[in-house]
Amino acid sequence: MKRKMLLHELHPSVVHLPLALLPTAAVADLIVVTTGDRAWEKVGRRLWVAGAASAVFAGVAGLAASQEVRMDSPRARGMTVLHGMGNALITLGALGLMAWRLARTPTPVTTALGLGACAFSLCTAALGGKMVYEQGVGINTMPEDAPQGTLKGPPLLSPEAPVALVKDAGRGAAWLLERARALL
Repeated sequence: MKRKMLLHELHPSVVHLPLALLPTAAVADLIVVTTGDRAWEKVGRRLWVAGAASAVFAGVAGLAASQEVRMDSPRARGMTVLHGMGNALITLGALGLMAWRLARTPTPVTTALGLGACAFSLCTAALGGKMVYEQGVGINTMPEDAPQGTLKGPPLLSPEAPVALVKDAGRGAAWLLERARALL
């Protein structure tokens, strides 16, 4: 039986792009700052663009996925809020560093910020793994009475998927902001 990829499966499929590209961009900047090798400036600049763009895409996919899964347990919901807010901060930082790098060379401060954001991303990535492997968020198939799991979203390449992606990402952003507001 041939199984089609579902919309909520897009996030775990693309999240590895920013997790690889952003640290590579930060290391390219570190090479420029520590060695003065200007050849790495253009490499770093391009990696910041690709990394930030992939972080935005992974974030939109994550917001949509948050609306395609069931999370009845407070622990799973809390983990999802921390995961989403942490990644939103990392993505905003990546966009800021990208904007800086489009116009300027890396500095020790911007390089340290980039490396720090990459270290922080390891925490949010580990939290995402715990959500899946410890809490069962997004796991197929599951009993109807399970507190976490997956709702049946559209197949990724179906005509319904683009509309569901945009709609669910908007609902996911609203959900995340409401939860963050409640925490503050």
